Amino acid sequence: NSLEVDAIFVYTKTGYMASLLSRCRPDCPIFAFTTTTSVRRRLNLQWGLIPFRLNFSDDMESNLNRTFSLLKARGMIQSGDLVIAVSDMLQSIQVINVP
Repeated sequence: NSLEVDAIFVYTKTGYMASLLSRCRPDCPIFAFTTTTSVRRRLNLQWGLIPFRLNFSDDMESNLNRTFSLLKARGMIQSGDLVIAVSDMLQSIQVINVP
């Protein structure tokens, strides 16, 4: 349960990966990004998830930059935070410092 990161970002179409992470109950917030309103609503009911509806780009770097900007503007993350980014679409996991 104790990760040495400030947040987890999950890019998901179905919500499945975000649900799996929620069951682990990490001690940091899980921000879930999905393209569908119905998935966002369903994720809103799960422990520790903060879901957003977002149209994805084919470029993961672009998705990361858009979500960094969105969450920094809302005061949910800040520059220098350490984030784990998980994508069930690209089947990837990255550890990134927020620019």
